[in-house]
Amino acid sequence: MLPDNQWLLLLKNHFGFTAFRAGQLEAIQALMQWNRILCIQPTGHGKSLLYQFPSCLLEGITLVISPLLALMRDQIEHLNNRFHISAVSINTDQNEEENAKARIDVLAGKIKVLFISPEQLDHVDRFSFLLKLPISLLVVDEAHCISTWGHDFRPSYRQILHFIQALEQINPEIKILGLTATADDRVEKDIEKQLSSGSKKTVVLRESMDRPNIHLSVLRAKGIASKLFLCKTLLTSLEGSGLIYSATRENTELVAEYLEKEGLSTIAYHAGIESEEKRRIQTAFSNDQYKVVVATTALGMGIDKGNLRFVIHFDIPGSITAYYQEVGRGGRDGLKAEGILLYDRGDERIQEYFIESALPSSENFESVIQAISTSLEPPNLAKIKRDTGLHPTRVMIVIAELIEQKFIRKESIKGTQVYLRNDQDIPLDLSRYTTQYLVKKQELKKMISYAEGNKLCRMAILRDALGDNRSNDCGHCDVCSTITKKLDISLANVSIAERWLIERPIPIAEAKREHLGEGVSILDGKLRTPLFVQFMKQRMEMDGIVEELFELLKKQASLFASRHPIALVAPIPSNTWKARENVAALLANHLKVELRLDLLFWKNPPQKRQGELLNNDQRQHNVKEQMEINVTEPISSGAILLLDDYIGSGATMKEGARALSKVIDNQIIPITIASIKWHLGKPGFV
Repeated sequence: MLPDNQWLLLLKNHFGFTAFRAGQLEAIQALMQWNRILCIQPTGHGKSLLYQFPSCLLEGITLVISPLLALMRDQIEHLNNRFHISAVSINTDQNEEENAKARIDVLAGKIKVLFISPEQLDHVDRFSFLLKLPISLLVVDEAHCISTWGHDFRPSYRQILHFIQALEQINPEIKILGLTATADDRVEKDIEKQLSSGSKKTVVLRESMDRPNIHLSVLRAKGIASKLFLCKTLLTSLEGSGLIYSATRENTELVAEYLEKEGLSTIAYHAGIESEEKRRIQTAFSNDQYKVVVATTALGMGIDKGNLRFVIHFDIPGSITAYYQEVGRGGRDGLKAEGILLYDRGDERIQEYFIESALPSSENFESVIQAISTSLEPPNLAKIKRDTGLHPTRVMIVIAELIEQKFIRKESIKGTQVYLRNDQDIPLDLSRYTTQYLVKKQELKKMISYAEGNKLCRMAILRDALGDNRSNDCGHCDVCSTITKKLDISLANVSIAERWLIERPIPIAEAKREHLGEGVSILDGKLRTPLFVQFMKQRMEMDGIVEELFELLKKQASLFASRHPIALVAPIPSNTWKARENVAALLANHLKVELRLDLLFWKNPPQKRQGELLNNDQRQHNVKEQMEINVTEPISSGAILLLDDYIGSGATMKEGARALSKVIDNQIIPITIASIKWHLGKPGFV
């Protein structure tokens, strides 16, 4: 242990701080003395210092396991450039070259702090690699994910416990630090128990969860259009920069596009964006180049930007604890920040969908075991997803549990992880999923009560839910304060946003591997507009297209033609869209370009319609390399407008682009009448 005067000296000289925050020094000293610590502190309290500081005192490597890839990038930048502590990460957001260099530098002893995502421990080769490292401190960030009772239990976090056990065999004095801002008493006890081992007990340190500088409020809305209007209105009066949280990737794009149209510097961020672009957005946002980033938790949970002045939730979170963690990204500099929830009574549906999607049944377990047992060769993850047709999230959960209970095992064959069946006589225990289902339903119910309540202090509700028994009324939330700001969300104010929603084209993302450019769909399936409903009901019977819809189609096609010379219109082969030929002909005539009805054809027609299949792995396999191109005459220069009735997974459109790009090098632009989202784990669309 350092002499008393040396703690502050190191803090000042190495980190540039003149004083520790409440509880920081006590936690660091406890970790150095007792080796195993669970630290529960509020968001914005400086939990990262609790491992950065000891890293300067310990030999070997500090390994930080965190699901927050955006936070990794921020922390690595701070460590390398601000604190001069060498740090790298290994994760799926980096390309293989970046990960390989990180591994080389770590093995060469050039790195002090290594960040990984918990999924890295799922792969046997990566697990073995990490065990070879001289790890002196293991940090489990977001430690509540270990607990079945936690709001965000993740099966991949179970591997952390196995990793700790393996590390103990190598280094019995390994130091373990668990960090979380969201653990009530029950979750706290569960994490404490799981991080303890034999005589090595975990010491728990808890700070108050109060965030007195955050002003919490709830604004009622009715429908997406009213929420868009509220966002625009709020952002014109809120100072500084901030985050808008959305539950889905689609909504991040929608909200960002609307606000950008309204003249507000906005961009969307989610897990589907290319890694390089994510880094660019994060850097630009940190440098105040955007007023607001509309994000899923892919950014929002990990952004380390101290001067966020507001956090708006466009969609309701799944739990009080998740909300506290997310809204707590605001005001980390201690100055005033706004935490605003936009609430519609129908909002809980998306969270209920997430809960149901993640809950595996006994039949799901049997399906995965059957797929592994009957496969001619040990299957990899993609093959199991394809063979079972289950929701991808469920497959991951089921596999993690089957490995945990030793019904299956994983092996690496030539660098590919595969799964094999074990002989197991005991019955499968699924009680933890019953528990987790009940927990998530209860948590959602509490979140709905928070949104609908108008009698209890909002900050006190959050603190109580997090096990903070010292909570009292904040005095300034919209319940405590008599001063409330009313916003006019009359029909007249919302109608402009509603019209924009109806006319807004839905982007079709570029697919570089298949040489498919960016395109659009005309109708958004999730809005269920009368035009969409009419089209989807009549597309198999009607041989024409309604005028209003064709006008929208012409508008988008003309925009493409203004940016790219169009060579021809080519529809995707289809036996179910009756108006395919007529619509393609009308569109080609409007653009005054060539029409090639049979440019693409099915070499082997798909065995099933895409809507009959159960997940996107099956849909991709259903059409893979089944299309060919029929070139009887030369194709002039210019883009090919690839037309289809609707797009779901994008597999059919990508297959068409793949077949075309094998023979010609024209730019390929997709355009469809509608965009839908398939159910995962069952047929049909959402």
